[in-house]
Amino acid sequence: MRRGRRDARQLLPGDVVDCWRVESIVPPQHLRLTAEMKLPGRAWLEFEVRPAQGGVIVRQTATFDPVGLPGLAYWYLLFPLHELVFRGMIRNLGRAAVAGSVEAENGALPSP
Repeated sequence: MRRGRRDARQLLPGDVVDCWRVESIVPPQHLRLTAEMKLPGRAWLEFEVRPAQGGVIVRQTATFDPVGLPGLAYWYLLFPLHELVFRGMIRNLGRAAVAGSVEAENGALPSP
């Protein structure tokens, strides 16, 4: 089974990013990913970007649709871990964006 992206610079619906598949994308405002890992339910990760004074606001939303008691137990037992992972993810995205904008200002574009 071949996994991965068709193009390193352009993200398209159906592309795979880690254990997520791109469900929808409207650059640069919206990205919705569907989990492809085995879970007791369905999961999505969504990013929304909107302009704000002096920059942008990025909203990250994790949604889980549990199946039965195992699904509920999974989500609530792992909630502290999910909070840590998703908080770190958005923090790292912010750092990468700032680093990329500094490189662009200095004439060097970040590699994909």
